[in-house]
Amino acid sequence: MRRPLLALATSLTLGTLILPAACTSGEGSTTDIDGGIGNKDGGSGGNDGAIGSTFDGAIDAGICAADPLKTNLAPLFNGNSVDMYDCPILMLTTKYGEPDAMIFKAIIYVESRFQYDAVGCTGNTGCCPQSNWTDQECACLGVMQSGPQCGGSSTLGILPNGHPDLDTDPGSADWTNSCFNPEVAIELGISGIAGNRAQEKAKFSGCTEDQYTMMAIGDFNSYGSTKSCTDYNTTYDNAVLDAYKQYSTASGWPAHAY
Repeated sequence: MRRPLLALATSLTLGTLILPAACTSGEGSTTDIDGGIGNKDGGSGGNDGAIGSTFDGAIDAGICAADPLKTNLAPLFNGNSVDMYDCPILMLTTKYGEPDAMIFKAIIYVESRFQYDAVGCTGNTGCCPQSNWTDQECACLGVMQSGPQCGGSSTLGILPNGHPDLDTDPGSADWTNSCFNPEVAIELGISGIAGNRAQEKAKFSGCTEDQYTMMAIGDFNSYGSTKSCTDYNTTYDNAVLDAYKQYSTASGWPAHAY
């Protein structure tokens, strides 16, 4: 679950892109739709390899082999391919029982433009003072602009000393569990949204599954913003849906009618 009361991150610090090849999701990108999300500001170049290697076995499992999320859209202005994290998205969507993998790809676009070392909303406090975390440790981190739970039971993204792992070097021993490792960041985000869904179902009965998705991702941006099955964070959700619709069209993904 994302830390409470976060506004949509509008200012991100983007570092140098490092892309070891693993869990690849396609060949070169091709065209954009309407000159929009797939290719901002006429950018060129790009990479299709996801950072990290823990999901390489997914190819053999068949979950990522066909890559139903693949768009073949042109790279973004920062050189990032929108297809670069398809494998971990698919794997973790399955792991947490979420109904729509493409929505997480769209969230990553909105949150970080697929930049693994993006940092936003520094200074957010939440439960951080009690854990003695710094402003940087309490920030919105990585491709999903989420972060580990302070004071929680999960060790995902946490060093043995109880502080967030902020390593940005894929060659470091701490990279495996770093909040900037896209596989860790995506798991933090998807697991948080799955947790939000469970909370919404407990609070508001009788909503459709698609409504619960919109409620859960709205709370991911601003926790507590959901008020009912139809009253939720539409400003954030609509930004996500703009990317979702384009990516679904480009890939042939069976889009939900949110």
